[in-house]
Parts: sequence; structure tokens; C-alpha cells
Amino acid sequence: ALSILLSIWAVAWVAIRVASSTISGLLALVLLLSSKAFVDYSTSGLENPLTHLLLAYAFWIYLRSEADRKNLLLLSFTSSLVAVNRLDALVLVLPMLAYSTFRYRRLSGILWVGLGFLPLICWEVFSVLYYGFPFPNTAYAKLHTGIPGLRLAKQGALYFLDSLDQDPLTLLAIAAAVIFSFLLKDRQLRWASLGVVFYLLYIVKIGGDFMSGRFFTAPFFLSVLVLSRLPAPTRKALAMVPASLILVLGLAASTPNLLSNGRLDWNAETDRFNKGIADERKFYFQRTGLLIVERGWEMPDKGGREAREMGPGVEVKTTLGFYGYHAGPDRHLVDIWGIADPLIARLPTYGATQWTNRIGHFTREIPEGYIKTLETGVDSFNDRDLAEFYENLKVITQDPVFSWNRMRTIWNMNRGAYDELIDRERYMWPSNEGLLEPEEISDDEGGIGK
Repeated sequence: ALSILLSIWAVAWVAIRVASSTISGLLALVLLLSSKAFVDYSTSGLENPLTHLLLAYAFWIYLRSEADRKNLLLLSFTSSLVAVNRLDALVLVLPMLAYSTFRYRRLSGILWVGLGFLPLICWEVFSVLYYGFPFPNTAYAKLHTGIPGLRLAKQGALYFLDSLDQDPLTLLAIAAAVIFSFLLKDRQLRWASLGVVFYLLYIVKIGGDFMSGRFFTAPFFLSVLVLSRLPAPTRKALAMVPASLILVLGLAASTPNLLSNGRLDWNAETDRFNKGIADERKFYFQRTGLLIVERGWEMPDKGGREAREMGPGVEVKTTLGFYGYHAGPDRHLVDIWGIADPLIARLPTYGATQWTNRIGHFTREIPEGYIKTLETGVDSFNDRDLAEFYENLKVITQDPVFSWNRMRTIWNMNRGAYDELIDRERYMWPSNEGLLEPEEISDDEGGIGK
């Protein structure tokens, strides 16, 4: 419900407050509702809807003609909230912020930007003090894998090709916004489009994502904001031309929004992963879709509920979502992808230099003795250096929050003082004796995350 509310708010803000005319607003509305990626992730429960709303506010503030400290402070504040919501989304708004700071033409502009960024600064201070790290564990699990940059870039390019295949309208709209903003020589729109370009390069660098279209919704939304400011046909009849083109491109999607219904389902024979990229909404729709939900509907939670009945214990898992939620707090799940495990996240990906697996799912070796250590509370690691690294992690994650020893360990960990304790070659190319056998890894209700 919250995602839907935020999405409606964001769309209304574009059409009513940002668009240069009524026709431009209507065209922007048609564009947003025709994008498969935008609609898919507008009700997903992910951070996308809030990112869209904050981008709408940031762009609206950015367009104000007055280059005064109030607008600079408001833009900085909104940009800061964009980063608190999702840190890498800051790339989208930095060019707008840089241009606005330049237009202010006073050294004090840096001070106002700093004040505006207090929400992000406060959050990062809290994050380091409480969690021990400035970034979420997923960042360490997915961005520090040891996989060569060229391999990730190739996967990132495939992410673009997948979007063109599944949802051509989204990328074409992004391209149109960038091209037209530069052709029309509007400085404000140029700088806004630079944020889109930088974010697209970032997507390539990290290898994209396993969720088809997910990372394109934010640059797409910013592109729609840019397009809504461009000159539009003044006559309704002429406006039907771009509107019709948008609708046709929207219908070219693999599952067009206008034709979406309760029959949306994943077919294992016809729906295949495109280089590890999949339509996640389509896969989960029959079990979690709002259009078909009924009272007493059976959710994919059987494995988790059975685990809860087993009582406290440790097990190795692949996908954690439904299973982990229903298994409850007494079950300790060790995630082989490291997304929810701080030790596993800091190990290199298994076979990183020759990695060919699914993006976002970077398998690590479970160190020998780690599971027993978790079960008994007694150090059972064979790798004594890794045992020392783990002890430092325990200090950060389990000691009293404000203990001096914890503060010192946090400082040393974040400056890389313990990095040499991890034998990266050993865990990138482990011997078989250090690996868990396949039957030891549970994958109940794993779904598409496999």
C-alpha cells in the first residue's frame, strides 16, 4: 500500500507540478504507465517508489530560477534523502547539485550543501557506530567479489540488451531524454541528463542486476522529468502522435502493462533466464500478486515454518526471503551468497576470475569449521588467520555498542587493517575438503534466486 501511495504521489507530481504544460503532463503520464519496468517496481516493496518521489522533488527544486541559498539548501537536503534511501542513487542528482552550486557563485554554497547533507551524514555516523560499517552488508557481498571488471561490464551490457528485449520503451525513453536535452542546448536539462548518463555507466560497471529492469526505473523516471520540460505539441491532435508511439512501444513489452491480468505466470519451459536476468514479478505473481490474492491463500512459507518447529539451529541456505522470515529468530541461516552474513560477504567469490554464474548471486566457500563455531560458540576454524578476522567481526557485531575495544576494532576494520588475514586465493580456488557438499546446503522454497 505504501509503495502504491508513493508511486501515485510521484506520478502526480510530474504531471501537475513539473511538466511544462498540460499536454506534456499527459504525455509523461502515458509514458510512465506504459513502462513495464516502472510499473513492475512501483508496487514491489523495494526502494524504487520512494526514489522516484524524491527525484521528482529534487528536480522540481532544481528547476527554480532563483539560484539562492534556500533552493540550494533544499536541493542538497532532498539529494541527501535520495542517498539515505539508496546510496548509489546519489549519482543521479549530483550533476544537478553541482550545477546549482556553481550558479550560486559564492563560496558559502559549499556550507549550504554541507548543511543539506546532514541527514546522510547523521545516518552514516549512526551506521558506523551501530552496525560498524558505513555501507550495507549487501554492498560488501555484491561489489567486492574479486570478479574482473571486464566480466562485470559484459554482464552489464547484457542487462541493457535484456531491457531492450523485455521492455524497449524504458531504454528508448532514456535515450530520447539524453539526446534531446543536449540538442536543445538547455543547460539545466543537460546537467540533469548527465546524472542519467553517469548512472547508466554505473550499471554497466557493477554488472547490472538479476531483476530485469529494476536498475533502470530511477534513470527512466528522471528522463521522464526531463522530457516533460521539453516543448510539446500545442494541439491535442498533434499530441496523439507521440502518445500513440508510446502506447505501441509499451505494448511491445514481453508482458505489457495494459494487458496485465491474473493469468500472469512463469512457464519453466518458455521463460528462461537471460544470462541470469529474469522477470521476477512474473515468477512470483501467482504466489504474491495482489490481483489474485485470496483469504487463506497459501504462501511459499512451508519450509520456513517447518524450520521454526525444529527449534534453534544453524543451516546453510541459498535464498533467505520467505524461508528466513517464517523460520524465525532462533534459526541461524548462513547465506552462501553473503548477503546476510558479514564474514561470507568479505570472502572472494568462488572462481571469481572465471565467474559465469548469475549476477547478484556470488557464491562463496563456507570456511571449514565455521558452522561448528556458530553451533557451539567455540572457535573451530581450521584457518587460524580467518579465525582472527572472525573474532574481530564478532567484536563489532556483538560487543557493547560504545565499548572502547569495539570502537578501535571498527576503525581498524574499515581502514583495512585486517584484510591481510583473508587468504583470497585460498577461498577463490578452494580445495574440495573445505567445501560443503551440495546436500548440506538447504534450498527449500528457493524460487528464482537459484
